[in-house]
Amino acid sequence: MRVAVILHERLGGWYRQLRPRLSRLPVRWIESRSIEDLAEILEGLASPVVLIDLGRWPIDGLSALELALDRAPGARILVMNPESLPDAGGLARELGAARVWSGFAPPPEVAGLVARWVGQALDRTPTAGWSRTTFAESSTEPWSWLAEHLGDPVAGEPPRFPRTAPARLSNPSLLNATFHSTGDHD
Repeated sequence: MRVAVILHERLGGWYRQLRPRLSRLPVRWIESRSIEDLAEILEGLASPVVLIDLGRWPIDGLSALELALDRAPGARILVMNPESLPDAGGLARELGAARVWSGFAPPPEVAGLVARWVGQALDRTPTAGWSRTTFAESSTEPWSWLAEHLGDPVAGEPPRFPRTAPARLSNPSLLNATFHSTGDHD
């Protein structure tokens, strides 16, 4: 069994920070960028772990918190308040966030908290009597849906992929194209 860890944030920074630190845990990483995505993801989950980053849009984040607690009452929710907005942190606590982290949050400490909550979720989920075991596809892990069926890879064995025909360019003139830098970079 794997625990759903849902990261509801605008830019994906926590995914990049937490996934390598928690790679050995039985976790299904799911990223959410909108409230509609979050609503769909939470359907049928007994004990997900949810991280909501308020960023500069606390109203959106607080709406996501309220939705998460409504759809998954057993969720453990960590609300990140990087801008240290005092009203937002207080409201998140009142709405039912398990923890609100204001200001800078050291990724190793956040990873430790999430790891503890994943362990608790593993203990709670079997006693809940139900939980969805399949998840919607995630754009961040397109092949992870196979992980449950394939088991752990054998150490040292390279992954084997079927041979396919060479890719065809939709526009053959791109083969000889030359690209020049304009100096305009974001």
